[in-house]
Amino acid sequence: MKVGLLVNRSKKQARAFTTVLVGWLKSKGHEAVVATSTAREYGLAARCCPSAELVKQVDLVVALGGDGTLLRAARLVGRRGTPIMGINLGGLGFLTEFSISEARRGIAAVAAGRHSEQMRMLLESRYGRKRGFCLNDCALNTASAGRVVEVIVRSAGSFVNKFAGDGLVVATPTGSTAYSLAAGGPVVHPTMEAILLTPLCPHALAARPLILPADAEVELEVVPGTGPAVLNLDGQTQWRVGPGRPVSITSADFSIRLVTPKGKTYYQILRDKMNWSGSQV
Repeated sequence: MKVGLLVNRSKKQARAFTTVLVGWLKSKGHEAVVATSTAREYGLAARCCPSAELVKQVDLVVALGGDGTLLRAARLVGRRGTPIMGINLGGLGFLTEFSISEARRGIAAVAAGRHSEQMRMLLESRYGRKRGFCLNDCALNTASAGRVVEVIVRSAGSFVNKFAGDGLVVATPTGSTAYSLAAGGPVVHPTMEAILLTPLCPHALAARPLILPADAEVELEVVPGTGPAVLNLDGQTQWRVGPGRPVSITSADFSIRLVTPKGKTYYQILRDKMNWSGSQV
């Protein structure tokens, strides 16, 4: 099996564990393919190529870092359908569900075809000629500190509401535990298909999060005369958005295959990551 490694080199344990993992893969008869910049910095004796090429050549993409590393991996993989496995090298990591101690066992399960995986929906955003995809969320934020942005929201051509505040998060169920949750949105099981709308610091007590069906087409239009706005796709791609020209957001026509740990439920992950204190006894 060819295993591609996308590494966040800013993580403390990245160098040591990546080196160990490359050696372990070789000892098990697998081929490690590493991003060129990582191979050079770490002095790895492994096949290397640019990240965009790496995802075209491998059977499994392993993201070593945090959720941002996995989101980048998902964007690179796109429509190819290559499974992605996230290994958490520190931090919260809702998407990077494997710990360092679980990583090798998880890769071995994929190689043997005994792993578990989930299909996760994405959002597609369009603005003029620009087009992008996100696994977590598209966030329309005010581009000027201290300025309110007013956003008109439509769905399938019907007016939903006008929100005034710091902006609006449009999230997938996978992204419900990210920016949307921090803004007061609900936790939605990640295998569901739905589109979440969560206002950011709204200037109205009645403004509340809204869950729409996955086949809804959402339009966001900045009201003329309010503050400038920026659309953030998974916090990694930014588009400047002006008034009178709506952003269109729909479900993407493909999904991401996310490898998940066997024997660990989503509820266990929620309890661990969110420090829930409830117990059965």
